[in-house]
Amino acid sequence: MNGGRPAPALSGNGPADGGYTLLAYLTALLALLAVTALILLWLGFTLPLMVVGGALGGQALLSAGVWLAWRRRRALPEALPFWVLALSALNLAFYLYGSGGHTNPVISLLLVPLAISAVSQPWLRTLLLALMVMILYSLLTRYFIALEETSVAGTHHGSHGSDRLQRLHLVGMWLSFAVSVLLICALVIPLAASRRRQQQLIATQRETILRDEQLVALATFAASAAHKMATPLATLSVLVDDLGERPARDPEAEEDRRLMAQQIDLCKQILGDMMRRAEGLRENRPRRLAVAALIAELREQFNLLHPDRSLQVQNEVGPAFHVQGDATLVQALLNLLDNAVRVSEHTPEVRCQRQDNQLLIQIRDEGPGVPAAIRERLGQPFVSTREEGLGLGLFLSHASIDRLGGKLSLRESDGGALMEVRLPLLEPDDA
Repeated sequence: MNGGRPAPALSGNGPADGGYTLLAYLTALLALLAVTALILLWLGFTLPLMVVGGALGGQALLSAGVWLAWRRRRALPEALPFWVLALSALNLAFYLYGSGGHTNPVISLLLVPLAISAVSQPWLRTLLLALMVMILYSLLTRYFIALEETSVAGTHHGSHGSDRLQRLHLVGMWLSFAVSVLLICALVIPLAASRRRQQQLIATQRETILRDEQLVALATFAASAAHKMATPLATLSVLVDDLGERPARDPEAEEDRRLMAQQIDLCKQILGDMMRRAEGLRENRPRRLAVAALIAELREQFNLLHPDRSLQVQNEVGPAFHVQGDATLVQALLNLLDNAVRVSEHTPEVRCQRQDNQLLIQIRDEGPGVPAAIRERLGQPFVSTREEGLGLGLFLSHASIDRLGGKLSLRESDGGALMEVRLPLLEPDDA
């Protein structure tokens, strides 16, 4: 009986989940049936107490059973909500059998479990429940215990009793309709909202999976490119060493040769780091990283890439705090710093502080700012803040930070742009 779409809406966790909604429906139905029985008795109608009392007791047991199951497991079994809705419909039909059948205005409440099933259960189960409700309604038009007023000696009710029944039916129909509207608004609307949230979560997870696949593909390409570039770099290194063994004739040329050797060594180091980080990205190995160590490595790498500048970081986070990081975190921050360097003549300002149990890293530059179109498309590949850029830096930074549970945001600042990176802070005693 698993036809149609899956139905997670009545098996979630938390105060707004399906177990809570199901329990609220059963409790409201029990209260409504009890109030209806009291009103009928107060108006002078006789009710078969065995039938009506048995129906109320059955509804109370059903509510208690669902409450116990929800309290112990928090998530209801996948098929249980359907059977609970079906049993509540049967119990309601038994109550109606002893209180006037189809002449009882609360018979329209048979539509409530069907409405709940329509938004939470697979279509095949909903069709079965609809068929059962139709059969119950049809049976209640023929088999029921009619409502009768309590007879008093020497009193003849006649048309007066018939008028009271008619007024009761009209008032009861209005009351039943109002209650049905309230139940649908209170129960069905939250279920529909829960389903929309689940669909949005599924869409977000799909985007995350797609982005991770793109990252792995880029990591594989980077590792392959680094491997291919290692050979020509090794050749250049040998040629530069050979030039160094020759007699020096021009001091300026010798200085250029030494600079070339340093740059070749730097390229080798970058390629080696690229291969290690690509391998770590493919294996997805996050590690515990001290904030102070992250800042020190970031400053070292930045000064190595930009020897004409000196990065100063204002660190307001204690030395005991850590973040969850991997080989891509430093590179993601370096990409942001590199963007800031390319649009401004001044070294970007970096500030680290603790905010709401998060590490907040602010990178401020004095460039022209970030266009609104770029901010709206943040996180998409091939979106660049520079005309000559390839558009992968921001994408990789955003993807790496997001994969570590963080968030990257860009906004305008006085005289430039402000990039904010938020990462969850690990307490000193966290494992």
